[in-house]
Amino acid sequence: MINRKNSVHLQDFPDTSFLLDEKALVTDMDLIRSICSVALSIRDNKNLRVRLPLKSLTVTGKNSARILPFTEIIADEINVKSILVKEEISELAELKLQINFKKIGAKYGPKIKEITLAAKEGNWKKISDREIEIAGLNLFDDEFEIKLATKNIDEKKFAVAALTTNDYLVSLDIEITKDLEDEGIARDIVRAVQQNRKDADLKITDHIKLQISSTNSRILEVAKTFENYIKEQVLADDLKCTSDEKITAKFTFENKLDDGDLKVGIDL
Repeated sequence: MINRKNSVHLQDFPDTSFLLDEKALVTDMDLIRSICSVALSIRDNKNLRVRLPLKSLTVTGKNSARILPFTEIIADEINVKSILVKEEISELAELKLQINFKKIGAKYGPKIKEITLAAKEGNWKKISDREIEIAGLNLFDDEFEIKLATKNIDEKKFAVAALTTNDYLVSLDIEITKDLEDEGIARDIVRAVQQNRKDADLKITDHIKLQISSTNSRILEVAKTFENYIKEQVLADDLKCTSDEKITAKFTFENKLDDGDLKVGIDL
């Protein structure tokens, strides 16, 4: 005889009716995920590795202040120093109508010229996400597309993209200063050492003595500047930096960073 209490697979699903239905929170978190997805896509398109910190991200759109309780989550996910919000989206972008002429050509042949002119002059009305009115006609579904088109953007400093819902813009400050570059290198060093700790089969609580060497003086300079940060992140009680490639330690590793080679020595 099977004892139902001995297996979770044979238990009745628990009653969750007492849990609150937080629709507003779910909606906000969907927005946060979309913002992070677009921001990470921008980083990828601009070849800005995630460990390289950026100065700021700005979210523009109506009621954008709703994201303020979640700024730490966003900042951590996309690695930016600050999160800003703005309400007025018209300063950065405008809605543009794109007509699928291949789709409507045979259907509205004689009216195509009127439709083209009306679209160009902005003489159209949105009925819903799936319907517009233009030149006395109604277009549906894949016969058109409405997109936010950016304007007045300093592309050397900012990269801007719209959410798929076309109600918010995400703007990343992509200007890289030396301080940001240095912090990015420090994060790369930490990632490498953490991987080396794992390769050495160390316990997560093991404290170490750390040596690092590189032929790139910039890496050593950053390691010295961010010494306390690196030691705290990798549980190092001691950190020595040298340009001498020879490292004597219980565990030694060779790493390739974006900015050059890094040799790591770990003693317990």
